Amino acid sequence: MSLFRPRKSARSDLYPELLAYYCDLIERERGQRWRVQAWAQEVRVGENGDVDQRLCFTVVAECDRLDFVSFHDGVNWNWPQAHQDQVRIEVRTSERHGLGGTRLDITHHWTRGGRIKTFIHLDRPISRGEEFTFVADISWPRKCLPFVRGEGPDSFLVSFSEITSLIEYRIVLPKRWTVNFEHLGLIPGRDDYVLTASVNRDGCPVASLTVRDLPSYRKVGMKLDLSPSAA
Repeated sequence: MSLFRPRKSARSDLYPELLAYYCDLIERERGQRWRVQAWAQEVRVGENGDVDQRLCFTVVAECDRLDFVSFHDGVNWNWPQAHQDQVRIEVRTSERHGLGGTRLDITHHWTRGGRIKTFIHLDRPISRGEEFTFVADISWPRKCLPFVRGEGPDSFLVSFSEITSLIEYRIVLPKRWTVNFEHLGLIPGRDDYVLTASVNRDGCPVASLTVRDLPSYRKVGMKLDLSPSAA
């Protein structure tokens, strides 16, 4: 056996990293451009700090040929890198009238500060002006662990490189929890947004934020903290 033959595990780890590297390169230098038309995100926080997220977003191609789309996600604390392999991401096409809902190939790589970048590979390229809707499910263990322990508030933010027509952000908390929350990055009287609190049919408190016509590169979202009575 050749001493220079790479181990199978090393090769299997290398291929996604190389694919993500070249997708990053193509995105920066070859003009893979798109605009997020609408973004809906629901975050479900478990009592143990585990988080399940669903993203539903529609993009519009702003280049002649769009082969893939990417998005970022991350944590707000020194999350252990040892848990990276436990993060699960699945992306499907949108389902309507029984059509769609099929899985798409994805590639991801981790960047600094506990952030992950995911590339969604389209089954066929789309052309300039064409829309495409994705549904992404993300399971992230212990993502909100300091928050659920009462060690401090947590922030839930989004930002886009172009003007985004509609953003809907919902955070669902465990039953009977009481939290304080407020908006971030938005200016009353200037920005078009609505911030509400409710309880869903399962008895879970829900913080909801709707924003219209968000300017590019503006980070907006919500800051949540356990109320003093719950801490």
